[in-house]
Order: sequence, then C-alpha cells, then structure tokens
Amino acid sequence: MCSAIATKLGFLDNLFQNLKSAGVKVPILAKLTELVTFARRNLRGKVEAGGFGMELQTGEGAETTTLEHQIERLFQEIEAADDKVLIAVDELPVLLEALEDSTEPTARLRGFLNWFRALRLRYRKNVRWLLLGSVGLDTFAELRHLTATINDLQPSSLGAYSEPVAIKFLQELGMSKGVTLDDNLCRAVLAEIGWPLPFFLQLVFHELNSLLGRPVRQPVLDDIQQATRQLLAPQFYKHFEPWRGRLAEGLDADHHRVAVTVLNTLCVKPDGLSRPALFNAVVAKFPHRDPDDAAGLLATTLGVLERDGYLLRQDAPTGAAATYAFRSFLLRGYWHARELV
Repeated sequence: MCSAIATKLGFLDNLFQNLKSAGVKVPILAKLTELVTFARRNLRGKVEAGGFGMELQTGEGAETTTLEHQIERLFQEIEAADDKVLIAVDELPVLLEALEDSTEPTARLRGFLNWFRALRLRYRKNVRWLLLGSVGLDTFAELRHLTATINDLQPSSLGAYSEPVAIKFLQELGMSKGVTLDDNLCRAVLAEIGWPLPFFLQLVFHELNSLLGRPVRQPVLDDIQQATRQLLAPQFYKHFEPWRGRLAEGLDADHHRVAVTVLNTLCVKPDGLSRPALFNAVVAKFPHRDPDDAAGLLATTLGVLERDGYLLRQDAPTGAAATYAFRSFLLRGYWHARELV
C-alpha cells in the first residue's frame, strides 16, 4: 500500500472510530468502519488522484463499491438523523504533508482538499467541522496556491488573554500554591512577556514559584525579572522549540529562509523595523535574488508570521510604512539566545 493511500485510510479509520465513540448511530457507520479496516489490511483495486475513489471488494462474490460512495452515504444518513455532529480534526496540515510526500503530490493534495470542501458544503444541516492545528491550514494552502479549496472556512484563533483575565489567571495560579500576587506584580509579569498567552503565563509562574523556596516566601519584582530571564536558558529551549519547528513544517525552503532572516533581524530590535528595512535585510542576505521575487517572498512571509503569532504589525500614519516586531518578548529573547548568541 502506498503511503498516500495509507494516510487517507488512517484518517478515515480515526474519523469513523471517533464517530462511533461519540454515539453517532447511523446504519452505514458500522459497515464503513469494517470496510476501512479491511482496506488497510488487504487493499485491492485503484485509487484516483484525489478524493477517495477507491474500489473495495470485501470478499468472494461481494459487491464492489467505492469508499467515496460509502462516505457520501454516511453523511446522507447523518443529515437525515436528528443529532447535530461537530467533527474536530486536529493537525490536518500534518495529514496533508504526508500526502505531499507521495507521487503526484499536487494532484493528490488538490483532489483531497476539493473533495473535503465539497463534503463540507454538501452536508451542512447537521454536521459542522472544527479544523485545528499548530501549523495554520491557511498558511499551508496559501504557499501551495490551494486557498480556493478552503475558502468556505472561517479562520479563528484562541489568542491571548486580556489584561484583566491574565491578572486573574496569575492570581488563581498563585492561590493554588500559596503565593500572593497583587495587581502590580501581575502587571510586571505582563510587561516582561509582552503577549499574555496562557502557556507563557504558566511558564513564568512555574519558574517564579520555583524561586520562592519552601516554605514559600512572597515574591518581589526582582523575582519576576529573574524568572523570565531564566526561561531563556538552554534547559528551557524545549518550551519554545515548537515555534522553530512550525516554520520548518509549514513553509517551503525559500519562505523558510526568508522567515528566519526576518526573525533573526527583529530579535535584536525590540521596537521593530519597517517593511522597507526588512526588505533590505532580505536582499542583503540573498543578493542574487531578483528584487521583485524577494519582495513577493517577504510579503507572503510577513503575512504568515503575523497570522501565526510570531510578529505584531503596527500600522503607521498615512504614507508611512508599517512596523513589524516580535509579538512575544519571551519568544524574541529565546530566538536571540537560540539563533544569534
């Protein structure tokens, strides 16, 4: 069985098993689960370039069917039932990258994404999809000129806490460990990290708590500053490495090199730089690159880095260029320590 077929069948197997576990009761589901299990063990027939046009024959004299036809029946039956179904798919770009490793990668990707889009649009009465991932699906599709296959989706991000929520979150963490954090100390944490993602808040609090000894003494401002500095030591890189890994996973080679150039340039500029300044940095890094080509790569890369939370764009007054800077001060400090020191 080729890897692309195995990847698709694994996706379906996981989908059907989870539908069963969630209590979806439609007649075709049990049969589909059996078909996919059988196909993963004894694949025969053909698979078309896109979608699931796979011929299956489950035994001697048994009727030949296509997996795509059976999936259509499944969603028809769900639509005819009374239950509302929300299907969450985690890390869909990882599945797509596996398809990209196969032969005819563009045809397989486009075929799968077109089939998946048609499925979402055709069956909307009782079925909704939630597509999750650390690598943005919009970024993956944009770089491969496949945005039209996901234009029915509404992008969303969990984002960071507001200041009042972040303060309350830190204080609740403190109460769980017998640590009192007043509003001023909490604001000092926010000033140190810049972008109050729950994960970053937890990292700082965990390190702060470890500095307070046993029995726990009450923190002061210097403790917060020391905690954030210590998070940039090599033993804490593991908490930030996924940000580097996502770039390698989600970008092609050219965009990845531009992204690293931009981040290396900005990690020593806390106040950020204008787009023309970043363009100059990219051109200096790749002097033989056509300027128009470099400008296009930079434009796409800045959009990706802003959308995925690496950078914050600050629009300037009319006629002036926007400024880009690291959104997270912690991430900026890590990037500088990891890449340049």
